Amino acid sequence: MKILVSAAVLMLLATPVAAQSEGATAPSPQTPSADDLTRALNGGPPFVAPTPTPVPAPAPVATPSEAPVAAPTPAAVPRPVPATPVPTATSTPSPATTAARPVEAAAPLVTPAPAVPAAEAPTEPAAPTYHPLDATARAALPFRLDLPQGFEIGTGRPGPDFTIYSVRREGVPFVMIYAGPASQFPIYDGQMAEVAGRASIVVTEADGRHALEHLFQRATAPREIHIWVTSLDSAERAIAERIAQSVDLR
Repeated sequence: MKILVSAAVLMLLATPVAAQSEGATAPSPQTPSADDLTRALNGGPPFVAPTPTPVPAPAPVATPSEAPVAAPTPAAVPRPVPATPVPTATSTPSPATTAARPVEAAAPLVTPAPAVPAAEAPTEPAAPTYHPLDATARAALPFRLDLPQGFEIGTGRPGPDFTIYSVRREGVPFVMIYAGPASQFPIYDGQMAEVAGRASIVVTEADGRHALEHLFQRATAPREIHIWVTSLDSAERAIAERIAQSVDLR
């Protein structure tokens, strides 16, 4: 009885094994082989891997506490301009400051104009020096006169075409004589009289009449010789009048 049961079990076990071996040896006409798969893959169109579609990241939602608040714009408030620091001899600018400062173009060198000296004020001409005439120079004068003791005649105001002479005693002028083309006759206010070829100005004063001015006219240079008495005391003026009346043409 045991032998029959064992034989029956063996037969049951052998049947599936035989079926599997037959299925393994006889390929199914619907299942492709490895060569078929290789040929199918090599002969088909190139395989393109699909590009993954980027998923957009959700935008952060600002919370009320994080929302920016716009600051009010000040009206017409000038923006302060920062003052440029002036480097000193003991301070060295830091690299950060040097890099942040923009490079400015060097200002052109301006050559200072040469200083112009101030115009000098015109100096007054020095007073002419009085030069007394010797006997030879007196003899060359275009006129003659009588000189009392202690008197001399000299020049002190010569011009380009005229000469003014002065009759003096101890440096005090008594009589002035102009010899030139045009005099300023008359300089005194008085009565004009013509005597001995000359015009005279006679002034009437409390002590009498005084001839204080005379004018000679010539045909050659000097064309006019003008004689006048300076302002003196009465006693000295009488001496000056006698000297002025002694003048005559050569």
